[in-house]
Amino acid sequence: MSKGQKMRTNEKRDRRLGSGQGIAATRPKSQGVPMWAWLVSGAVVLAAVIVAVAVVMVARGSSSGGQNASCVQSRLSKAKLDPLSQPTWQPNYDNLACALSALGLAPSAESQSLTHYHAHLTLYVNGKRVLIPQNIALQAPPGMSSDVHTHDSAVDPGKNGIIHVEAPTANFHATLLQFFDVWGVYATSQCLGGYCDGVKLWVNGKPAPNGVNTVMNEHDAFTMVVGKEPKNFKPDTSYTFEPGE
Repeated sequence: MSKGQKMRTNEKRDRRLGSGQGIAATRPKSQGVPMWAWLVSGAVVLAAVIVAVAVVMVARGSSSGGQNASCVQSRLSKAKLDPLSQPTWQPNYDNLACALSALGLAPSAESQSLTHYHAHLTLYVNGKRVLIPQNIALQAPPGMSSDVHTHDSAVDPGKNGIIHVEAPTANFHATLLQFFDVWGVYATSQCLGGYCDGVKLWVNGKPAPNGVNTVMNEHDAFTMVVGKEPKNFKPDTSYTFEPGE
């Protein structure tokens, strides 16, 4: 082929195929989702699962804590009283440290108390006055073992039943149920100890709609009647505390 023929052939080919300018380059075949993206998404999913499990565990833990904790419930007496051998429920010190922790009643020294006040409880069971024992929740008197406790038990019923609330936190208020829990006596809206004929509660002479869950405030006078009321019964409207109490 002569040089002229070769040039004409090349010209015809260029006119047929074009110069190639403007033709997009061939894109490489897609490689899918990068590995790092899979790792990041997997880590996010795993973190979400861990958080969900933690929430469930916390929820389960809360249901078994507090007043429902086994070390609280296992030490609550459901016994009935006997006028001679057991005129009242004696303080229970078994598992006291565990019970205090579950109830949020951290032990503290009296000198460190930021909250210190007193309430009074008059207790009747089947028409008879029941004395409140001394040193409830005080496992090693005079050391402080509970935010809620009693000290000396007066022989005179009129001077018996003072509940001490002394806590290391300011503005702390305990409930009457917490007092029975540290005492070691089973208490509900229907039962006290082994008596389940109904529980009635008054605060300063007025019915307490929250029952044993009623919060104790300074100088409150509680009256509790389990079973039948005593003769000529009237709930306490107040209690005369000693000066400084």
